[in-house]
Amino acid sequence: MKIQSEHIIATTLDDSWYQLLYNIDKIGRKYKIDEGSYAGHFRLEYDYISGIINIPHERPLAPRVPEGSGLPIPTDDNAIEQYFANYLMDPNLKPGEEYRYSTWINGQMLSFPKYCRYIKCKYFEEKPIYIDEEGKLQEPFFCQGMDVIKFNHCPIGKPNTQLEWVIDHFKNKGYGNNHCYISVGDKFSCLAYERPYSNETERGTSPCLRGLDFKIKNDQLILGINFRSWDLYSGFPENMGGFVLLNEYVANELAVEPGPLTFSSNGLHCYDFQLEILKQRLGK
Repeated sequence: MKIQSEHIIATTLDDSWYQLLYNIDKIGRKYKIDEGSYAGHFRLEYDYISGIINIPHERPLAPRVPEGSGLPIPTDDNAIEQYFANYLMDPNLKPGEEYRYSTWINGQMLSFPKYCRYIKCKYFEEKPIYIDEEGKLQEPFFCQGMDVIKFNHCPIGKPNTQLEWVIDHFKNKGYGNNHCYISVGDKFSCLAYERPYSNETERGTSPCLRGLDFKIKNDQLILGINFRSWDLYSGFPENMGGFVLLNEYVANELAVEPGPLTFSSNGLHCYDFQLEILKQRLGK
């Protein structure tokens, strides 16, 4: 089988979404879903897709559909803002939630004092610390058994999450580095699919987003995004809108301009029940 590769260069989020819909209708590969979301249905999927969006920050972020067409709007700017705030930035889970992307992006990266030893913090080595149950720093004293003490935040402001680390690393090591990558998921994520379940609501999943790559070039923050599986019609617009806001947030912290977005996936797709809507959006 020959893999079909596609690459797009777009101006805005809306432009990228329309190009992707247009091209998947031409070259997408159709296959039956044996396991996973909507098992038994069919997907129309890119073998491999990548793209660049040069001006992703133009408002509105949400895609446009022809006025009076009656087509469902996949998202709007308010929903995108909520997605950014709740799913990319807030790691606190609601009942029944196993994870959010923020679990890895802006959740706890390493527990203390394990993190203190991992980065070989001289403060920790020279001035052992004790944190009370309210998270307040108490008077330093020589303490054996620090491993049993649980606390969440570094008392001298070291980064506590991957997102904090990215910002801190750029500030302290300079903008000219290729280090700042946030991994989403871990080595145990795939095991969620092995968990027995009696109904669809109990089925385990692993995160579709797998990584965020931050680069600064010509004083612009470029954000690269990789998905293992990605719903093009409804997921792509809201996800990418959220990443625009994330790009703007980090750029503001670093006093640089928010720049282009890049993306790649071996699993960007439309479901069979979306194909009629897709053709209507394309005017076919």
